Amino acid sequence: MSAAAAGVVAWRRRSELIEGWHGRGWLVRRTDGTVPGDRSGAPGGLAPTPRSSTGVSAAVQVAPPAWEPAALTALAAWEPRPPRTPAGRALAYLWASPVTAAGLLAGLAGGGTTQVRDGALLFTGTRGPTAALMRCRGFDAMALGHVVVARGAPPSAALLRHELVHVRQAERLGPLMAPAYLGLLAAYGYARHPMERAARAAQRAAAAME
Repeated sequence: MSAAAAGVVAWRRRSELIEGWHGRGWLVRRTDGTVPGDRSGAPGGLAPTPRSSTGVSAAVQVAPPAWEPAALTALAAWEPRPPRTPAGRALAYLWASPVTAAGLLAGLAGGGTTQVRDGALLFTGTRGPTAALMRCRGFDAMALGHVVVARGAPPSAALLRHELVHVRQAERLGPLMAPAYLGLLAAYGYARHPMERAARAAQRAAAAME
């Protein structure tokens, strides 16, 4: 490779990394449906489009950057299954408990009503500082460990599926969830974050079944 070609490759890689920091995505297509208004996390590159005749809108699917390692591409396609045995569930709750504690603080600070959905404690109608922070960041819902917090009404099945992917990720990663998520957020931004791409894929699949 010539010095000029190497310089071009280095410049493109640097540009992609900077785009990751700013949460910019490579917009590939607008054919995968998701429920209008279902936003989880900062909406960079993921603004909803007008409702279609089928009652779903077209969501932006974001391609991975060219420099992405194969392991992180696999992470973006990973939807962990819930534990099947009582012992496995107990271990999952214990392993994820540090992250769940943060979720409980956020949920209790926001109040609202609670119910248990698919092994997670769901707070709906969240108010106060939690709702203000979520509104500032463009969150309609968020998951922290085994806690899902929603600002308004109970989330749609598609949005809940998105958040439950994060619950299952926390079951596998436990206290490593926060540093792993934040580290990838710094490198990728929100739109191309591998964990968010996995959650959005599950959300699209759930929306297609509604």
